[in-house]
Amino acid sequence: MLAERSLETILPSDKDFPYTIRVESTITESNGSSSMASVCGGCLALQDAGVPIKCSIAGIAMGLVLDTKEFGGDGTPLILSDITGSEDASGDMDFK
Repeated sequence: MLAERSLETILPSDKDFPYTIRVESTITESNGSSSMASVCGGCLALQDAGVPIKCSIAGIAMGLVLDTKEFGGDGTPLILSDITGSEDASGDMDFK
């Protein structure tokens, strides 16, 4: 749903492009950036197919972890980019 929501914003109107569009993405893993890979690949596929998209887009997964006192930190929030599965599952918050 995240990838679909992102790609829908760049599609032309029905008046400008009155054709059915189908983009399929098969992801063989489940890491923090797997859904964002579908955004990047989907945008490239639309361009390759000649769909007059409004602009190019890309996706990246971002995560927030807290430098907790439990591990010697001061509670400062740290923002990670392009997170992996362990950061996705164990982090404090996940952004797409």
